[in-house]
Formats: sequence, structure tokens, C-alpha cells
Amino acid sequence: MLENKYLFLAILGIMGVVAVSGCTSQTTTSANTVTIQNMAFNPATLNVQVGTTVTWTNKDSATHRVVSDTGLFNSGDLTTGMSYNYTFNQTGSFSYHCSIHPSMTGTVVVSTNDPSNSNTSTNTNSGGSGPKY
Repeated sequence: MLENKYLFLAILGIMGVVAVSGCTSQTTTSANTVTIQNMAFNPATLNVQVGTTVTWTNKDSATHRVVSDTGLFNSGDLTTGMSYNYTFNQTGSFSYHCSIHPSMTGTVVVSTNDPSNSNTSTNTNSGGSGPKY
């Protein structure tokens, strides 16, 4: 019986660490969300404005890890139903992949203009905020 209490406390502690690390189960607007499903990022390319927080949500049965190709962000392990948020504070094109399944790739294009405008210009500077693992 005492061992079950310690196991329960350990599980609660792990859940607390995950919550503090930037992984959430909150839903955000779909315009700034990348769904991880069927071993793919959808959309594969997301256009946003500077200051936008992008949320990746794992709807796959497999665990995934969203990692910037330049090391700018790293979601840590995202199991089914978990999400990761990252705020992009500079313009540029930010490629990323699943480090567990390297064939899964995506890009976030950040501009100062309306992201629906196809004539936006970007540079390769990197910047943003969110936990790194």
C-alpha cells in the first residue's frame, strides 16, 4: 500500500515537470497549430507573423519530438494528446523535424507582413522563445 502512494506521487511529480516544461494540453486557434498525425506535420509549412505562438499537437499513437534543424527549439517527447508551444520573435524560415522519425519535416515561415500575403520577404535569422531540451 505504501509503495502505491510513492508511485502515485512519482507520477504526479513527472506530470508537473511536463506541465512546467512547455508541454500543454490547451487548445489554441487552428491557424497557429501544427497537427502531428499519420506520421506527418500538417500543415507541412505554416506562415505566421512575428510574435506568433505556434502549437504542435500530437494526435498520433506514436511519440514524437519536434526539433528545430538549427537547435532553436526542442519539444522533448510528445506522447499522444500532448502539445508544445513556441513563440517566434524574429522573421525567417525555420525548418524542423521529428528527431525520432527524421523523415517527418516541416517549416514555419515568419514574416512581419500578413502571412496570407505571398509576397512576403524573410531572412534566415533565428529567434524565438520557448523551452529547449
